[in-house]
Formats: sequence, structure tokens, C-alpha cells
Amino acid sequence: MLSRIERWLGSGSAPWIVIAIAIGLAAPALTASFTADDHLHRVVSRDENTIDGLSASRFDLFVFANGDPHDAAQLRDGGLFPWWTDLRLKLAFWRPLSSATHAFDHALWPDNPTLHLAHNLLWHAIGLVLVWFLYRRFVPVRWIAVLALALYAFDDARGPVVGWIANRNALLALVLAIPALLAHDRWRRDAWRPGRWLGPLAFVVALGAGESAIAILAYIGAYTVWLDRGHWRDRLLALAPYALLLVGWRVVYGHLGYGTAGSGIYLDPGADPMAFAHAVATREPFLLLGQLGLPWSDLASFYPLLGGLAVMLGVAVITIALVGWACARLLARDPVSRFFATGMLLAAVPVSSTFPADRLLTFVGLGAMGLVAQLLAATLRHRDQLGDGRFRRAACVVVACGMFLVHLVLAPPLLVLRSRSMVAVARVVERADAGIPADPAATVIIAAAPSDALAGYTPLMREARHQPRPAHLYWLATATTAVTFERLDERTLRITPDGGFLRYEIDRMMRARPFAIGDAVALTGLTLEIESVMPDGRPRSALAHFAAPLEDARFTWLRWEGHSYVPYAPPAVHGRTTLPAIDFLKLLED
Repeated sequence: MLSRIERWLGSGSAPWIVIAIAIGLAAPALTASFTADDHLHRVVSRDENTIDGLSASRFDLFVFANGDPHDAAQLRDGGLFPWWTDLRLKLAFWRPLSSATHAFDHALWPDNPTLHLAHNLLWHAIGLVLVWFLYRRFVPVRWIAVLALALYAFDDARGPVVGWIANRNALLALVLAIPALLAHDRWRRDAWRPGRWLGPLAFVVALGAGESAIAILAYIGAYTVWLDRGHWRDRLLALAPYALLLVGWRVVYGHLGYGTAGSGIYLDPGADPMAFAHAVATREPFLLLGQLGLPWSDLASFYPLLGGLAVMLGVAVITIALVGWACARLLARDPVSRFFATGMLLAAVPVSSTFPADRLLTFVGLGAMGLVAQLLAATLRHRDQLGDGRFRRAACVVVACGMFLVHLVLAPPLLVLRSRSMVAVARVVERADAGIPADPAATVIIAAAPSDALAGYTPLMREARHQPRPAHLYWLATATTAVTFERLDERTLRITPDGGFLRYEIDRMMRARPFAIGDAVALTGLTLEIESVMPDGRPRSALAHFAAPLEDARFTWLRWEGHSYVPYAPPAVHGRTTLPAIDFLKLLED
């Protein structure tokens, strides 16, 4: 039986059949629609745009905040950003090639999400072909290379990448970056001289698709350590062009105004290396857990809210340690296995600059699935590569069976489901939007929103669909904890979240910098004043001073209940009410 499987995997048609099956498993993505950042892209790709403060454009789609206080204030006043936003917030990503592909879609079929997603699927197919070339190049045994391809292609982590239109940059970066590694290998292994300059050229082009292309340097670095047979001086010199290009790109990147600043989620390694190092220590284990096992890394942001952060971090570390232990002899004897493992670990570092999510595992999966394929092959044919002793080998077989179950039994059907994962996201966002009035003269006050996204996307969605939106949309707090509202007089509320504002990382997308007592944020018809602060500078309580009595007809008050917003009556003068924390598990229920 095993021999027949090996013969089929080693056949000439096997990789192409694997790729065809993988595309079929991901094809349900075509039934999704525009959601989240897709709406921003639709708005800025049009000639008309009535949202003040947006600085993105059709060929520069990934500028969410440009660091200009005036623009940030306008976006905050219009309801895209929360009141606590750092006015110097910068979330600006230079992805001209990815923007160009979206511009193509918006020019030809602006309102047809199926064709946008078909474009994603095309890049995914090209990417899988290149992944096959990579595995065939580095894995000596053909059937094991095809097994690695199947593990990567059938991985359900591919689903969120293909199924979100705005995430195409990850697909494009992979397609453009893999040739850099292949060219570098041909130069160093086969003395193919064009590879000396084609590799760096492919790398710098890939950076135009997205910052995630930096991760290919993880594999080029791992190659230098474990597979390059040249003298160490020559190996390091071979890396020099990539290092120079990376530094030059980063200088130009910053000079043009791109980068991140002011966010508690998106971190710039160059601006704050200590904060980034701390983030890597906590985020990378969840990324690797999501790649090697279960659950998905996307859930990591919710562990602190559910009180399970330490437990799940322990699960992640144990899972990684078990896989490493099972592969210990392979890693000791086989430089290709060391290449894959090192590349996997290093590739997870740059993507740790933001919150963990499986859509970030495009490059991490290259090494992970190569290593897992080596483990499964050793389990099937060469158990002496698992270690000595009956108990050790049996334990390694158990780990390998777990990998087989996760990646070849559970992953394919999950890929079908997760290729439509943005449908679930859209459903939640649409329900939130349905509860917000469309009166263009209204000032909507949400007492406590489940998250910034479930309020801030509404203006973009309405503009993208040419629907009316409120003149102003403010949310006073997020409901990741219980929030108490005290009415001090007819125009003033004291807002006190349990544990203070911005308690969890999931709330800190728009601000990392501390507040001081007395700081004031002036909005149209409303001023927020910081009344007290926590020891770390987060607001403990804030006073909301309204320009008119809270019952004034210009204000429409809402709170979250169930799956959407419902009318809310603020407390009477000297009264107090407490809104409970959102049940995020219930929020995601269908």
C-alpha cells in the first residue's frame, strides 16, 4: 500500500493533481463578497470620495493612517477612528504592485466581488506552482517533495489568504519572492551566474507587493547556514546584496512616509526594538501553533479576554517542543530539515509585528510543511531517523500521526470552510451596520462598541454603497470589559471601564501612547476629558462633556445587544448604569 502511494506521489502528474485539488478546495472563496478593508479600497478607487481625511489612493491603497494630525482628526470626527486615537497614528504600507492589481479589478469589474476573488485564486495557483518548484529543488526524494506540496496546498491557513480580497498582497509577495530563493540556490549550488543578480532583483520586486516578502530572507539566511557549501566568507558576501537592498528599501520606505507609529498592535521593529522583541516572544508561539497544530492563531487576540492566555501560551510552547523533539534526529542528521525548521522560525519574526492570524502564515508554512513532510516520510519508511529506543520511536510516531490528522485529514475540509471565512466576518460587520441609523444629520453615540471595527467600518461601507451615513459617529468605550456610566449633570457622563480603557491589546490598534490627567479630545458636539489614569498611563475614567443635554434630539444613543446595536437611554442625572462586557463567543455565533 505504501509503495503504491509513494509511486503515485512520485509520478509526473502528482504535483499538478495536488495543485488542482487545492484550487478546488479553495474555490468556495468565490462565493464571498466585499468586507472590511475591501470597502476602503472601493471608496478610494473611485473618482469621488466624500470621506474627509482619507489619504489612500487607487495606486496606494494601503494607507490607513498617514501620521497627519489633521487627517486623523477628520477621520476620528467622521466615525472611522475612536476618540482615543493618537493623532500622529501611522498605519501606512507601501504595496504599489498589489495596489496595481486591485486598480485593474476596480477599473474592469468594480462591483463584482467574484471576479476580484477569482483574481486572488489565480495568484494562489501561481504561488502553488512556485511552491512545488521550491520543494522539488530542496527535497531530494520526489514523493516527499509532493507530500510537502500537498501539506502546504491543503493547509486550511491558505483559506483566509485567498478568501479576503484585500489580503491579495500576501499571495503576490509569495509569488514574487520565491524566485529570489530559487535563483540564489541555482547560483550557489550550480554556479548559475545570472542568479547572482536575479535573486536580489526578485527580492526587491517582491517588496513592492508587500512587506511580508521580507520573510524570504529567513530562507535565504537558513540556506546560507545549512545548505551553502561555499567558504563562510563567500556565503556572507552572497548575502550582502540582500542586506543592502533591505536597508535601502527601508530608508526609502520611511522617507516616502510609510511605516507604523502610535499603534499598540502594529509595531515597527526599527522604532521600538524592545517592544517588538517582547511581541515576538508572545506572538510567534501562537503563529507556530496555528501552523503546526490547532487552534488557529487568529484566536490568540481573544485569549486575554477569556482568561486563557497563559494556558494557551503553554499549549503553544508544548506543541512546538513536541514537534521539535520528534524531529530531533532529523534535524541533527539532515541539513534540509534544518533549513526548513530555521526558515520557519525566522519567517515568523517579521509577521509578529502585528496580531497573530493564519493569513500571515504564507511564508512560515513553506518551512513548516517541508519539515512535517520529512517527519511523516521518516515515520513511514525510515524510523531509525526518529531516534533510538522503542519508546522514543513510538512517541515520535504518535506526534507524526497527530501531524497527519491535523494536516491531511482535518485541513482539507477546513480549507473549504475557511476559504469563506470572510463571509463570517462580513456577517458580523453587516449586523453591526444594520443597527446604526442612516440619518445624515444625526450624531450617533454608541455607549460601548464590541470593537472599533464594528463601528468604524460603517462609514466606509455606506460610502462604498452610496448609502447615507450619520454626520458623526462616536463610541465612548469598547465593551471588552463592563463599562459604568455615571450622569454628573444634564450634559456630562463619567465613563469607567472595568480595569480602565484600552485594557487589552485588541483595543489598542489606534493608540499606544499614554494619556495624562486633564488631556482633552475635542469632537463636534462632544469633548472627552481624561479624569484619572492607570499606572501605565491608560485612562481609568473619562468625562464626556456634550454640547447639549444628553436627551437632545441631535443625539441618537445606541448600545450593543445580541448581534447588533439597539437604542440606549443614558442614565438620569446622578444616576448610574453598567453595561456588561460583550460575550465574544456569542458574537461569532451564526
